[in-house]
Amino acid sequence: MTDYNKNKHGYLLALLAGVSWGFMGIFVKNLDDLGFNSMTISSFRPTIAVIFYLIINLIKNPECFKTNLKGLLFFAVYGIFALDGMFIASSYAVKYTGVATASVLLFINPIIVVVLSYFIFKEKFTTKKIIALILAILGCCLVVKAYDSNTFKLNLIGILWGILSGVTVALQNILGKIAIKKYSYKTHLIYSFLFGAIFLWFFVPPWDLVKSIKGTDSLINILGIGFVATLIPNEAMIKALQYIESGKVSIVASVEPLVASILAFIIFGEIFEIPQLIGMFLIITSILLVQLKDKKNSNSTQKIKTDKNIKNKLLFTRE
Repeated sequence: MTDYNKNKHGYLLALLAGVSWGFMGIFVKNLDDLGFNSMTISSFRPTIAVIFYLIINLIKNPECFKTNLKGLLFFAVYGIFALDGMFIASSYAVKYTGVATASVLLFINPIIVVVLSYFIFKEKFTTKKIIALILAILGCCLVVKAYDSNTFKLNLIGILWGILSGVTVALQNILGKIAIKKYSYKTHLIYSFLFGAIFLWFFVPPWDLVKSIKGTDSLINILGIGFVATLIPNEAMIKALQYIESGKVSIVASVEPLVASILAFIIFGEIFEIPQLIGMFLIITSILLVQLKDKKNSNSTQKIKTDKNIKNKLLFTRE
């Protein structure tokens, strides 16, 4: 796979992560309407994800269960602090501030990722990356109607939960980048989901989760939140980190509120306002912008390789 194809594959995976996370609001709203509390909804996410992942990999990839003590400790930290932290913080941020404010606070994570990636992974601050970051953040704010004082509710507890949700998403990105250098992404996800589920079971035991499932509607939304909005995006994000920079993964995944808004329009009939449409345009622009540089660099790299090959052939012919 060429560098350009790797980059393209990475961007598609990051986009898949953002799109899948975009379904989260639909499942959360439906479960909330059915009487599920925030902690129960949070507990279902790693529980359903790990059940799917365990079954699939026990059959197809049993070797991915092999790891060491150091790895288990790392996965425990990731599962409890990064995954569960995001599940819980985002749920309570929505509870105390509403979807719009919580979404804006959640998307401080690209800023954190870009800054930390500069120091940890030596990922450069480029003009296009910074512009794309600004466009993505501004676009997210417009899409979730942060300009509307009635929609954009603020209170200290909610703000703290919202900031924490953004920090934990950034933590997933940074720790995920570290993990894929040492472990298989499948090993990483299996144990991270498992530790994340076990920790939340102390608050909502598995038997209580089973008892809470009543009717087809609740089962469909529970499976959706665990598989579509948890397993798929987390796997896509971890795999994307194998191909492109952490900061770029975060920027591309910021398509989430755009997807969530489109779904809200289709399912709940929510009407878009002009600023929201502008926000969608800015998000799409930011995603295209971070890719343009890589394509240019890839073509330049390919040109250098081609020129070098031609030069070598000429030298060989002369000899």
